[in-house]
Amino acid sequence: MTAHAERLVGTWRLDDWARVDADGKRTPPLPGATGLITYTADGFMFATLMGANRAPFAGTDPMGGSPEETHRAMSTGLSYCGRWRMDGDRLIHNVELSMFPNWVGAEMTRNCRFDGGRAIVTTLPITDNGKTFVFELVLKRAA
Repeated sequence: MTAHAERLVGTWRLDDWARVDADGKRTPPLPGATGLITYTADGFMFATLMGANRAPFAGTDPMGGSPEETHRAMSTGLSYCGRWRMDGDRLIHNVELSMFPNWVGAEMTRNCRFDGGRAIVTTLPITDNGKTFVFELVLKRAA
């Protein structure tokens, strides 16, 4: 394991999450989001990010929400896990399970750098409807 990878091993708490447009404009995908991301030494990763003030379901069955409750829960959270590895300063996630089924089987490449005690993880540029942006996660060691 490289020194860069060794530095990433552990559990990190989301400090900031923003969509950053080509002009530098920062927009939070889920305002007030919280989250945890864990990288294990044996190569597994787990990420869960949730928006602030998520409304509870009326009932107690986590699989029994109404269509509206289920939609609200899915649109205010993101969770996935799988294997990870480093290639230089590139962080690669191989998704095995995901709340967003389209990601299962995907290989997602991110840039990863450290700034003091923080890890800054940024997607490669994404172009959608003619606009280019990245998602940037700023992580701090969970205490």
